Amino acid sequence: MTSVDQITAPATSGPGRALFAPHPDRAITLFRDQTEILADPALRQLFLDYDHAHDLDTDDPRLDALARRITKATRKRYGSDEPPQLDAASEIPAFFQSTINASSPAWQRLDTLIRARLRA
Repeated sequence: MTSVDQITAPATSGPGRALFAPHPDRAITLFRDQTEILADPALRQLFLDYDHAHDLDTDDPRLDALARRITKATRKRYGSDEPPQLDAASEIPAFFQSTINASSPAWQRLDTLIRARLRA
């Protein structure tokens, strides 16, 4: 997988283009990475499961299970390397993620779980 920001903001259309437009030097790498992810049925299923988690209660055990699966897939895909991402100083990914999180308490909880697991 990749960062939560890439999971929740598809790069190929809509908000994903806005996310990468200010960073054309990174866009090709990020688009290619997301295309490869979506071409893998198991990883694509994680995107779908993330979408389906939108309306779950924040204490639903499926969120924890999904966070574990996403973290495991991220580590398997990238090992100890950092996934491709925008410049750490960019505020755009944080803006998109906060907007996405505001739309769903379950997604906010999932974001928190994934970030905590990736830091561990």
